[in-house]
Amino acid sequence: MKEFLDKQAELKQLEEMKENHCSICGLFIQSKKKRPRWQWNMDADAFLCIECYDKREEEYRIRLDFCVNCNGKLGIIRYNPKVDWKVKGQLCRRCWDNFNKN
Repeated sequence: MKEFLDKQAELKQLEEMKENHCSICGLFIQSKKKRPRWQWNMDADAFLCIECYDKREEEYRIRLDFCVNCNGKLGIIRYNPKVDWKVKGQLCRRCWDNFNKN
């Protein structure tokens, strides 16, 4: 019984530590902590400090709004790369055509 209670106390301490530390940089979060967006493919129980959250948000916005290859602004029509190309993000029509030729 004592072992079970010790294990439960240890798990509770680890959970509290995880809630109070940033999942990316590992710093102690004193002020506001934010949960990551589900699109970022992070753990559901992760917490981020404001700096890391803003950095991830900016990276995500750039990946959605700009072509990965030429950094051009994407319009309404966006092209998803083929799996064989091993490109993360979306492409404009010209870059997609160039990749498709090769």
